[in-house]
Amino acid sequence: MSDNLDAAKAAYEAFTNGDMETLKGLFAEDAEWLSSDELPLGGTTTGRDAIMANFGQLPSYWSEFSVEPSEFIDGGEWVTVHGTQRGAGKGGSFECPFAHLMRFSDGKVVRGEFYNDSAKAKAALG
Repeated sequence: MSDNLDAAKAAYEAFTNGDMETLKGLFAEDAEWLSSDELPLGGTTTGRDAIMANFGQLPSYWSEFSVEPSEFIDGGEWVTVHGTQRGAGKGGSFECPFAHLMRFSDGKVVRGEFYNDSAKAKAALG
């Protein structure tokens, strides 16, 4: 198991447990985060502090929200995570598969690309 794979697993564990300080420490200062620009907080976010601020705003949109990884694939510099995303908002709830590409440098996330069924998520927001 590589250090990057361990870091990806630690990031998901920290996010699930609401441990934003640990999660913040796993991102490079100039990291980029890409998600669907059809959703609030979507598009490309640059900088560890901005990414953490977005994560902190998730409860403003979702009464329930989770990402549950089922598979981590070690690609060296890149780690791919596959799993299930769930959420509940004003328009209902949704469940969909997700794929997350995480690029690492010096043990830190430098780029995250999160892909999901944004239409389901958008409908659940109402």
